[in-house]
Amino acid sequence: MRIRSSFIGVGIWVCTGILSAQHRAADHPAGPQARSTVLAGQAAKASASECLGCHGPFSKIVEASAGYVAPSGEKTSPHRYVPHDSKKDADIPDCTHCHTAHPLDPLPAKGSIDVSKVTVQWCYEACHHEKDLTSCKKCHP
Repeated sequence: MRIRSSFIGVGIWVCTGILSAQHRAADHPAGPQARSTVLAGQAAKASASECLGCHGPFSKIVEASAGYVAPSGEKTSPHRYVPHDSKKDADIPDCTHCHTAHPLDPLPAKGSIDVSKVTVQWCYEACHHEKDLTSCKKCHP
């Protein structure tokens, strides 16, 4: 009985090792495309702080996009803290809500990303359900 349970234990240990190795291989592909594939995956999960490391500071982005015209006709910067009265870095929304992250290696050519196709759809789905940018406090005191 003791010998049989030892064999079962070793079998489980071997299977766990094989499955773990397969999982690691799937997460980190091998070959010439491996590095850019992994970096593209990292870019897709980029947080605001990672994006702002190159594209920031956030105040510069807010200022540069101040003339944005929303589908409702309202003119405002779509780059806002959430909640809007905050100034904490933790309250900067994740950039990937609206923008598609680019791979980090190689960097995209200047002007190759068309920001004119970006809308405020995330804002409408997350908070502004009336499809305008009216302050929440106007309807929800």
